[in-house]
Amino acid sequence: SYSFCTLLVVSMQDLLRHPATGSVVGNFLSYSLWTLANKEIFSEFKSLPLMSTALQMIVVTMITVGAQRATGTGAKETASREMLVNMLIPLSIVRSCDLGFANLALAAMSVASQQILKSTIPVWVAVLTVVYLRRKVPFRAWVLVLIIVLGTAMATVNDPNLNGTAIGVICMLLSCFCRAGKCVINTRLLQALPGASAQHKLHKLTLLRYEAPMSGMLLFIASMFLEMPRVFFGDDNTFEKTSLGVFFVATCANGVLMFLNQVTYLAIVEYTSPIASQAIMNVKMIFLILMSTFFYPIHIGFLNSLGMLTAGAGAVAYSYVADEKPKTREAVNL
Repeated sequence: SYSFCTLLVVSMQDLLRHPATGSVVGNFLSYSLWTLANKEIFSEFKSLPLMSTALQMIVVTMITVGAQRATGTGAKETASREMLVNMLIPLSIVRSCDLGFANLALAAMSVASQQILKSTIPVWVAVLTVVYLRRKVPFRAWVLVLIIVLGTAMATVNDPNLNGTAIGVICMLLSCFCRAGKCVINTRLLQALPGASAQHKLHKLTLLRYEAPMSGMLLFIASMFLEMPRVFFGDDNTFEKTSLGVFFVATCANGVLMFLNQVTYLAIVEYTSPIASQAIMNVKMIFLILMSTFFYPIHIGFLNSLGMLTAGAGAVAYSYVADEKPKTREAVNL
């Protein structure tokens, strides 16, 4: 126990000095606010989660282009045809599927239920890290990932609002796998990996400039076929209580939070390994659960508290295990 406590103290000191620490704090806040706002929007407009997400992606695109023009950061950077076909288009597909399935699930289940299923993402990322990135994952890293997953599940298991339909669970599991694929492709594009040329690395704003519009277009097409017929030709009463204008304004405002969430997430991926970034994301889920207690009647008992401590300790310990690898300027593994 003494050795483990020492490990946590040393790891926490390293995290505070890490260049991604500011991005982690910003990502925790923006993701939590974005998810809670989405829950409210989808509760009011249950038939339009895909259209709402597509509109948010358009807002993200507009802000990204504006930020690049204003700062000149990566404004003239372009992707090669090979990168576009082999990585950016697949990234947009898995990203749109991730967001689409996750928001469909969020419309059918509670925030806590969604976070329990999301806690399995690091396991899928670890598998894809071995298969796709061809990186070796140490046995200790696998153990700590499973501890983080277990802790996250324990943190929400006693939530009185824990619920979800079978369709919601299936959509969320599909979203988790797509999120894992998005993470490993982002790593390929943001980091100079062994064996990859400099042309296979993009600035995070450039990556978002390509990803956001393509993902938004795919979600918009899906919404036109799956959602719009029910709204305009079916018996859907989505807009009886709230006007279309309120839906548009609320969605666009949440698009700003989505931009902040994406930029800070890509900054974390840029400075960490795929598994480390998802370990951080699991701790972010705990932060979201804590924030949701201010908006929903969620009781946090002993098991929930123990789960939060377990997930947090596992993430910090993982940062120390992964940090034993040699550091490079392009990628500092947590």
